[in-house]
Amino acid sequence: MVQELNRALHDEMSADRSVVVLGEDVGILGGVFRVTDGLTREFGDNRCFDTPVSEAGIIGMAVGMAIYGLRPVVEMQFDAFAYPAFEQIVSHVAKLRHRSRGRIDIPMVIRIPIGGGVGAVEQHSDSSESYYSHTPGLRVVAPSCAEDAYGLLRSSIQCGDPVVFLEPKRLYYTRLGGHNKDDEIPLGAAAIKRSGRDVTLVSYGPSVSTCLAAANVAAEDGLDVGVVDLRSLVPIDDKVLLSEARLSGKVVVVTESHGYASVASEISARISERCFKYLKAPVQRVTGFDVPFPPPALEKRFLPDIDRILDRVDFLAYGQAAKTAGDSVDL
Repeated sequence: MVQELNRALHDEMSADRSVVVLGEDVGILGGVFRVTDGLTREFGDNRCFDTPVSEAGIIGMAVGMAIYGLRPVVEMQFDAFAYPAFEQIVSHVAKLRHRSRGRIDIPMVIRIPIGGGVGAVEQHSDSSESYYSHTPGLRVVAPSCAEDAYGLLRSSIQCGDPVVFLEPKRLYYTRLGGHNKDDEIPLGAAAIKRSGRDVTLVSYGPSVSTCLAAANVAAEDGLDVGVVDLRSLVPIDDKVLLSEARLSGKVVVVTESHGYASVASEISARISERCFKYLKAPVQRVTGFDVPFPPPALEKRFLPDIDRILDRVDFLAYGQAAKTAGDSVDL
């Protein structure tokens, strides 16, 4: 994924001189995760450059650049490091077009490594997507694999809206699993990783691979479990999401982030409101627990895993039948 993100940045900078990359250590070092490696050597330090350690200052600088015709791509080193810039993102990045009655566009991308799974300390493992998804005026994108990272980042840079691009850090060094898509992927287009008639798993970003693994295990027990990768959280691809929910009538939403007032809550609500007559059981959620992200020793207990997902799959697949047969299963 690191190489695909780097290639997307390189190709966009080659195609459009208005694209600039900035952030902490993105220059000669190539970023903490080496996503920007080689860009300064290739394009010069006026197009890929280091900034002071001030996230609010970085975003403020990028806003000015965007107003004056550039397309800045900002890197926040870690998810929780972006919080000092949150006021800038909410008050200016998301609102300037509306405050200016459409006269000012902010075509910028804010790249944020998110999530756990790498054994980092708690300030380096947040899943902050709900904050950004709750902010009108932002698009929010979360690739789940190296194949999608390239196309989604290029589409994000070309987009005229501000995009928060969430990169699952535990997938940075995963290899390409199949065909490498060179074309841009439209923002707001979900992917059906596998279609299933018994239960549908809905996820995005780092949890999609876990859902696929759970679906493979369920298949060994004879269950046909589908997996929908949203790819874009704002906007959500309702057409794909709802059609797959109607197909199975039983849905589990899986995310790393906390469950309360979350993206998982919104997905569950949309399915419940628009697919109610097709649902055979209540929509289930498997999320991170509603506590601050734990230290590395407890990380595995916090993150959704195959067992937790399969528990909800079994609940939906067998619980209804057991109740019908007179069992005392609590639905």
